[in-house]
Formats: sequence, structure tokens, C-alpha cells
Amino acid sequence: MYGKCVAVGLYESNVAIICLQWDLVCDRAYLKDLTQTIFIVGIMFASLICTVLADKFGRKPIFLFSHWAMVVVGVANAFAPNYYVFTVLRFFSGMLTQVRTATSQFLSVFMLINN
Repeated sequence: MYGKCVAVGLYESNVAIICLQWDLVCDRAYLKDLTQTIFIVGIMFASLICTVLADKFGRKPIFLFSHWAMVVVGVANAFAPNYYVFTVLRFFSGMLTQVRTATSQFLSVFMLINN
């Protein structure tokens, strides 16, 4: 159940640590790094589709949508019941981060040019 770390005594603590609750230690420790990698893949995927969406629907609606969606995904991520839901939500967090960043940079440049 707890892998090879029972002898080390990691699970004897009363502290609620997410790595221990989801058993992300020892032979499953790579899953912590995988979550960050999936976040970066979300950023990469969004960078491919962000400009297409912004051109089709407009930059401001995409910008506002990404902010509101980031709030929803961020709150859902805080209450993720298991590792897999957390990782999927981190992918969407990465996507929304890239969409928000790209559209805000475009909007800032356009506002500077127009003034």
C-alpha cells in the first residue's frame, strides 16, 4: 500500500502532506515532476491555438474568458480529490496561463500603439 517507504517512517507523521496522501514518494516520486511537465505541455498546446482563437473571437473576449476560467480551474485545483484530477486541472491551468499572457501582451501593445 505505501510502497518501499514504510521503513523510513514517512507515514507515521500526523501532518497532512499532499505527497503522502496521494503516495507521491519513493517509487512514485516521479509523478510530482510529471505534473509540472504536463503544466508546461498545457502552455505549449495553448500557444498553438491561442492566436487562432483570438483572431476568430477577438482578443478581449478570449482575455476575459481566460481570467474567469482561471478562477474556476484554480479553485477546482485546490480541491482536487486525487492526483489524476489535479494533473488534468494543471494542464488546463497551463493552457489558461498562456492564453491570458499572450492576449494581455497583444492588448497592451495595441493600446500603446493607439494612444
